[in-house]
Amino acid sequence: MRKNQSGFTLIELMIVIAIIGILAAVALPAYQNYMIKARVSEGITDLDAMKTIATEYVSSNGGFAAAIPGVALPTNHTSNVAGLTYTYTSATAASIIVTLGTLGNAAIDGKFIGVIGAVNADGTVSWTCGTTAAANSVAVAATTTMYPYLPTACQN
Repeated sequence: MRKNQSGFTLIELMIVIAIIGILAAVALPAYQNYMIKARVSEGITDLDAMKTIATEYVSSNGGFAAAIPGVALPTNHTSNVAGLTYTYTSATAASIIVTLGTLGNAAIDGKFIGVIGAVNADGTVSWTCGTTAAANSVAVAATTTMYPYLPTACQN
């Protein structure tokens, strides 16, 4: 009587393990980028909240103020955001800058994401995104190490 084989051969198991290894090697960097983007998004959320406060102030008062009440780091932030700064330049220009905390990537730890607001002739505010802490300096070069982690609106 002939016995039927059951199970997998060693070669078949090795092929499956190799395929799993290749998939893991491809997925791990993508997952790490995703996690850093998720952490940066907390800073973007705080930045957007402060943009809204500043824009409403301009709508009500006709220009930016030297200090806007409520522009502060939210109390529920994590270590992803180290600080939030509002800088008044003039009644028609101001900036809001988020200092990122420790995000697990030396390329963006402690770096800045900011926006410069400018009051248009019709009274609306236009915002320009950037990655520097200096007031009214918002250029984002394609070579910056932060580029892949920035929101789409800042990747120009």
